[in-house]
Amino acid sequence: LTDDLSRFTKAVNLFLQEQGVPPATEEEVGCYNSDIMSFYRQRSINLPMAEINEKIFQIYARLPDLIPLRSAAVETLEKFRLPQVLVTRHPTYLVEEEMAQLGLRKYFTEICSGALDKAVLFRQLCEDRKLPAVQAVSVGDMVRDIEAGKRAGTRTIAIPGYHPKYILEQQHPDYLVDSLAEVYECI
Repeated sequence: LTDDLSRFTKAVNLFLQEQGVPPATEEEVGCYNSDIMSFYRQRSINLPMAEINEKIFQIYARLPDLIPLRSAAVETLEKFRLPQVLVTRHPTYLVEEEMAQLGLRKYFTEICSGALDKAVLFRQLCEDRKLPAVQAVSVGDMVRDIEAGKRAGTRTIAIPGYHPKYILEQQHPDYLVDSLAEVYECI
């Protein structure tokens, strides 16, 4: 729904600056091979991942620039008449603030933030709703989103954003789209 790679890269680079480490490019921040710890180890940062995440999200939350919505985000959400759940790794305080700023909260029956393993959460959400996983759809712009959807047994829709198309297509999602408007068509 949002295009926050630039904003996240700013937060990561401010964190790296605090650690006395040269900045990373947007591609380095966005395209790591899902082993984020190697990204930091290569930069000689040996803090626990939870501490790194906490520091970066604190910096991210303080950035003054607004998070840009993707083209057709609201229009696409308006079309759905099915229950939607937002699942994110972002901390609750940050997600609630972002949803309020962007006016998106009303589109979701539930928001699950701070999700460390989205696959487990996807399975639990389906089970709670007595919905076979194959009838659910996971939509994401990161490799780990598609991997989690597949592990949970849902259909997957990848949309380039945080990770570019050439990386997402390597995950063999059920659908690979170029815009949010296409997500609605796939479902």
